[in-house]
Amino acid sequence: MTFLEVVIKEFRAIFSNVTIVFVVFVGSLLYAFLYPTPYYADIVRKQKIVVLDLDDTLLSRDFIFLANASQNLQVSYVVNSPKIAKDLLERNEVYGQLNIPKGFERNIHKGVPTTLLYRANASYFLIYGTIIEGLNELGNYFSNNVKLQAKATLGEMNIGDNTSLVRFDSIPLFNPSIGYINYALAAILVFILHQTLIIGVMVLGATQNIEDKNKERHYFNTESLFYVLIARIIVFGAIYIVLFALYFGVFFKIYGIHTTANPFEFWFFAIMFIIACVAFGILLGTFIFNTALPTQIILMSSLPLVFMMGFIYPTMLLPDILQWFVKLIPAYYGINGFIRLNQMGDSFHNIMSDFYALFTIFVVCFTLSYIRLKRRYKNATLFAKSNASNM
Repeated sequence: MTFLEVVIKEFRAIFSNVTIVFVVFVGSLLYAFLYPTPYYADIVRKQKIVVLDLDDTLLSRDFIFLANASQNLQVSYVVNSPKIAKDLLERNEVYGQLNIPKGFERNIHKGVPTTLLYRANASYFLIYGTIIEGLNELGNYFSNNVKLQAKATLGEMNIGDNTSLVRFDSIPLFNPSIGYINYALAAILVFILHQTLIIGVMVLGATQNIEDKNKERHYFNTESLFYVLIARIIVFGAIYIVLFALYFGVFFKIYGIHTTANPFEFWFFAIMFIIACVAFGILLGTFIFNTALPTQIILMSSLPLVFMMGFIYPTMLLPDILQWFVKLIPAYYGINGFIRLNQMGDSFHNIMSDFYALFTIFVVCFTLSYIRLKRRYKNATLFAKSNASNM
């Protein structure tokens, strides 16, 4: 059988397997459409808070009105009992609490600094940040307004006078929307492709392991093993080049994820990432003899792996053993490389360490897969010849 015939056989084996087709094509597309849906608005806005108003004056009510008018906050309750405010926060009916102390208006008119207390549920980082940022902005705005009114009343205000002599302008370099889309979705989409690719390769490996164990003779255990492995890399690689083009060329545009990578550098890195994932999946597949296991393994490991990738939780804060473990996964280098190349505008030269790591994973996994499968198929061949001679 020629190499081209092996490629065709491998192509047929992939597309005749319903599980692989469903995971690779349907799964990749469904996740690309469904996963970002809850975050499509991108920025967390209008978070519910409760205001504990212990002053109950005109000025405190003005402050509450401004809080409710903020783009970040929605005042759902105004109460005068600390217990009620605490209960609302604990029942998750609100995610933040603002305390206006007694004497708020009196102190403001006297020019005495007043401390406002606020808290937010830190279990949801984006919600926490939104509430704290909104309350900080509100406090600064209200304070400046009070100063302006005081100066105007005393006749000390000149045209062009400004209470803020220093202004801070935020310029987000790598996350223009300051939201979820560019913060995490770009990495998650790469991780989805990584997971579906490995599942597909593992399912094919498990299917062929079962057939080989049952002493069935097929192209993968009768033809050149080197041809078979290279053909598998080529076919899965071609499929995922198309999916990468769809993700980065279409879905990234739909979701507004900005891209800065040079096309040649992007594809050079992407192809290395793809073939490293295929080789990694082939090696894992050599250990599996149940076609249901790959999906279960990948699904159960996906959430822990996401938090080990470094874009949500700092890798250096992980235990040493997990830091070593995550460096064995192609997604770790792929996600970090793509983010630096595509979102942060880094040069290819600066991500060469990730490229070399992916190349090392490819070489090691390919070699170990070849050794394991060669030994298995050789033993199967010897067993078959032994049975034939005895008969």
